[in-house]
Amino acid sequence: MNNKGNIVSLLIDHPAPQVRRFTLNRAERMNALDGPTLQSLNDAVRDCASAAGQVKVLVIRGSGRAFCAGNDLKWLASGVLADRAAHMRHQDLMQDTYERLESVPQIVLASINGYALAGGFELALACDVMIADEAAELGDEHIRRSLLPSGGSSQRLPRKLRLQRAMYYLVTGRRMTGREAADMGLAALAAPSLQLESITLELAQEIAQADALALASMKQMARRAMELPLSDGLRYERWMQHRYRTQSPSLEAGVQGFAGTTGS
Repeated sequence: MNNKGNIVSLLIDHPAPQVRRFTLNRAERMNALDGPTLQSLNDAVRDCASAAGQVKVLVIRGSGRAFCAGNDLKWLASGVLADRAAHMRHQDLMQDTYERLESVPQIVLASINGYALAGGFELALACDVMIADEAAELGDEHIRRSLLPSGGSSQRLPRKLRLQRAMYYLVTGRRMTGREAADMGLAALAAPSLQLESITLELAQEIAQADALALASMKQMARRAMELPLSDGLRYERWMQHRYRTQSPSLEAGVQGFAGTTGS
């Protein structure tokens, strides 16, 4: 991973079986994303794509008092913004990294403490499930700096919230708390600060009990639901069901396990 001044900007550990955790480790910059850190995250997520059998859940969190404050503006101002090509490469890397999170077979949890702003908010939006400290502050603040999003919030937020609510946050740059995010359905859970880590890990372990192919298929089906008309989505679900029958013994085992009870 990236080293600068003997500090690794992305830490990777395995806090539980079949769970891999990525910790943004630039606490002195509120885990703001410079190019090397973003590349490290991109590489780490890419490496997980071929490890679906061994790793079922990814957790992304931030060190210190923030999840991620967005792009590192100091780093951008050091010469990246003045170089149009370099700036575009950084934006492309951000889009690619966040799309990787959506496409990897693992279920990706965002464990949000402190601040998730601008590009950090977009990072959280790209994850499959958000668990937020109830006092955390989340928001897309690009408009406050007369900037436009480059990490997908203009597209993902309206898909996760209704247009009116999404537009409100996009055009004002206002923040929401973790509790508010959960109440409106943007975050799955809001947790007390001291319980955020344990609740996230418990959820990761619960998810990791499921069949790896079933998890990957469920993720794929649910994400396609955001794009397809209902009739097309239902056909896609049937196609995925048939494919799953041919690729995994878990379907038969699951049915036998529930023999004698009601079910699907």
